[in-house]
Amino acid sequence: MLFALNWPIQGDFTPVIDIVVSLLLIAGIIYFCLRYKLSWKVIVYACICITLFVLCGIFNLPIARGVTIVFICLLAVYVSLIISTPEKEQEIRHNKKVSKKESSLTINETDELISNLQKAIVSLSQTQTGALITIERDDDLASFAQKGTKVNATVTPELICTIFYKGTSLHDGAVIVRGNMISAAAVFYQPTQKALNGKFGSRHRAALGISEITDSLTIIVSEETGKVSLAYKGELIAVPVAQFSEKFKEYYFVENKK
Repeated sequence: MLFALNWPIQGDFTPVIDIVVSLLLIAGIIYFCLRYKLSWKVIVYACICITLFVLCGIFNLPIARGVTIVFICLLAVYVSLIISTPEKEQEIRHNKKVSKKESSLTINETDELISNLQKAIVSLSQTQTGALITIERDDDLASFAQKGTKVNATVTPELICTIFYKGTSLHDGAVIVRGNMISAAAVFYQPTQKALNGKFGSRHRAALGISEITDSLTIIVSEETGKVSLAYKGELIAVPVAQFSEKFKEYYFVENKK
């Protein structure tokens, strides 16, 4: 194969050195991806880029090789950004999926959950009590829950309203709901860094922050206005209280296409 590719075998080891260096580069990128628990997609992209880099060297395609180097540099920048922001990316993006035994609900249990949330949201909105309720879907939020106060109690309107009552020690932060259970309260998220149109407080920014890095669905009740919003996939959706159940179901049951 070496002769077929017209490699200058005698006296010129440039192709061999090229391959060795490329393989070392592949090993280095895979090591860092595994070391920092990055997504398998990053590893695949890295392998594709380095493979193209090697092939362009073998077949002497300098322009294509230059383009590949640009992609490798962009990938390196992306990886460095992930590593430098562990709170937003490394901690949750690549967690294992939630066990279906822990998170799956029957139809009746799901209807009861939504009904209880509806009652709680109506009460919180009417009294203008600020609230932040994150519903776990596929992405595991256990690492966030561990930083809050463990609750492990069934979701009820009374419990939610009590948690967010200003006189309690748990009213700041968010509650995390796994299945039909409140796993933790007083959980704090890193807020979004993107610019927002309009006036939004810390609750809305925190809700967007967690929605940018997980597939969770977060309910926000404004303390200033009593208005209700949903945060999902980095977007903020205003929700009329009367339509909460319908709007919640629309996002709660949406297929996760990650």
